Amino acid sequence: MIRLAIKDLRLFASDRRAIILSFVVPIALVTLFAFAFGGVGQKKGESRPATIVIADEDKSEASINVIAKLDSLKELEVYQTTRDSAEAMVKKGDETAVLVFHKGFADSVNAGTKLPVEFEYDASKEAEVGILQGSLIGNLMGIIGGKSMAKEAIANFDKENPSIEEDSRKRIHEQITQNFSSGETKKQSASFITSTPLIAEKQNSPGLIHAVAGTSVMMLLFSVVGMGVSLLDEKEQGTLKKLLYSPIRPDTILFGKMLYVNLISIFQLVIMFIFAKLAFGLDIMPHLTSLILMIIATAYACSSFGVLLASIAKSRQQVQAFSTLIVMIMSCIGGSMIPSFAMPVFMQKMSVFSVNYWSIQGFYDIFWRMLPLQDSTFLSRLVVLVLIGTTLNIIALIMFRRNILKIA
Repeated sequence: MIRLAIKDLRLFASDRRAIILSFVVPIALVTLFAFAFGGVGQKKGESRPATIVIADEDKSEASINVIAKLDSLKELEVYQTTRDSAEAMVKKGDETAVLVFHKGFADSVNAGTKLPVEFEYDASKEAEVGILQGSLIGNLMGIIGGKSMAKEAIANFDKENPSIEEDSRKRIHEQITQNFSSGETKKQSASFITSTPLIAEKQNSPGLIHAVAGTSVMMLLFSVVGMGVSLLDEKEQGTLKKLLYSPIRPDTILFGKMLYVNLISIFQLVIMFIFAKLAFGLDIMPHLTSLILMIIATAYACSSFGVLLASIAKSRQQVQAFSTLIVMIMSCIGGSMIPSFAMPVFMQKMSVFSVNYWSIQGFYDIFWRMLPLQDSTFLSRLVVLVLIGTTLNIIALIMFRRNILKIA
């Protein structure tokens, strides 16, 4: 029994693919998830500041002072711009929300009336919006909320009690101000900020979009690896050598494989989105042209990844071992597993190096942000995917030629 176990352990130790799948892949994923959710890399008790875009339309001394106090807080990172620019960034997914100080802010503070402050947000980023909104309300109430409501309460008291003695009136005014400075009152008064979704819930919910887009791209990457491996099968079976002896140019063999992988990739994505429409009601018809272009660009980028691995690797075992690790990492940092906005800043920056990120953001542009085909943000996603696909295909062609010379 012990000898049999030792024999199996030796076989396991000699199987590189089994070792990678058993140890390297889990360790890599644990590390990524730890950075994404576990706060690794941060000091104990320290959290990264939330970014808030502010548009100051009042431009009064009161609004400037409030914004300066918000900017001085450790938990907030303030960025100021115009309202149109801020709203455009939210609508295109570059920012989560914008806090607008409308004209008349200073007058409202002095009069003790409802403040013209509006929180405009992207409803698809529900978790991030909730955290940001809670932080803003608490801090704004501490800066201006108590003062504004105290003035309103004092005004109402004076209106209802015009004949009260002046000394008593002052004492009551002081007591009202003190009462409205308490945390309990502030918690009950969070409604003084108007919240408006710039991108509200539509037929295509953000959860459905992310599930379809993220899963489709991740599974496509696994699929194209399998299709690309067929090139190595032809090499091992001798089929590739026979093709080299034929009048067919060596490059044509690879181009044929690229065309095959691209067509299957497009077909796979089309089936996924048709299924999502039939099973979950994903509304694809109003965005058909944009969707077709994004499917083609995504298929092109993903298929080039599979062909590249097959051109570089020397055996099927090498491709299968390393492709699992690479695809899982790309899917994790690219947003297939974890929405990119929920990641730490450094992981969000890393995500731009994955196919998943550009594809998922492109599908969000289509189904959630409703960006038109000619929009520069949407077109940039297409261009990046095409560049990724072209770059990987060129590298694959170079490596394929080197391998061909070795075979010949």
